[in-house]
Amino acid sequence: MKVLVTGASSLPGYRTALKLADKGYQVFALYFTHDIPASKENLTKIRVDITNYNNLSKVFEQCTPKAVIHMAAYGDVDGCERNPALAWEVNVKGTINVVNLASKHSEYLLYLSTDYVFDGVKGGYSEYDAPKPVNHYGLTKLCGEIAVLSSSLKHSVVRASSIYGIGPGRKNFAKFLIEKLSCGESIRALTDQYTSPTQASLLADAIAEIIERRHTGIFHVVGERMSRYEFALRLAETFNFNKNLINEARMEEFEWFAARPRDSSLNFNFARNTLKTDFYSTEKALKVLKREYEGAGG
Repeated sequence: MKVLVTGASSLPGYRTALKLADKGYQVFALYFTHDIPASKENLTKIRVDITNYNNLSKVFEQCTPKAVIHMAAYGDVDGCERNPALAWEVNVKGTINVVNLASKHSEYLLYLSTDYVFDGVKGGYSEYDAPKPVNHYGLTKLCGEIAVLSSSLKHSVVRASSIYGIGPGRKNFAKFLIEKLSCGESIRALTDQYTSPTQASLLADAIAEIIERRHTGIFHVVGERMSRYEFALRLAETFNFNKNLINEARMEEFEWFAARPRDSSLNFNFARNTLKTDFYSTEKALKVLKREYEGAGG
């Protein structure tokens, strides 16, 4: 089967493209700013700007993918707040372009979204809770969800949270922790902000299962609810780092440009009961992370 993956130079896009290629799919991996550090016979890398409808249309016409996984996004939360026009151009207009072209050329579309579509007041959000973003990034991702869910194409939305792992893209919290703690440097981690950290390779496993089984609807593919501080301690334990290097911090100590939800953790019961992939176990997720780190020569 031919599968097109946008944003394949991001961590989740990269891991998903590799997973699908390893499973024997013909993968068309799209990127724009950064190249994709992978080389496989059945993986074709294509540079294209998803906000350029005409150029993106040519890619769809050439590739004729059966399934599309849309992961390209402007994910810098403070950057989206400072430059809302760019965030809208990429996260909303770009998504609408993908939806329209997938509707013409493909049979199935999966969209990667975020826990930041919620306000973080109560935490433990289910797929049925009403979104209420507190920043522009969350708003644009929610608009992307609406574009996908409104399409006539068979589709699904996968929400993840604090995606981490080894690979390209922006430095995620786990990579930051490994970099600092492995050198004996102390770090500060929040005790009062809660998310559901999602390991990128396990996310890729779940996404592969969803497109294979053509599931439809919204799925929360995430790990267990925990604070950044708790996550740092769990990672340090898995990697045998010194836990005394991890210091407590609170949200008011950080001067972010964009507001952050205090507890955007997601309830994964529906996804866990629907899918076979074990993506929610923190112990398993961190063991996968350690294997990938050691395999990458870390």
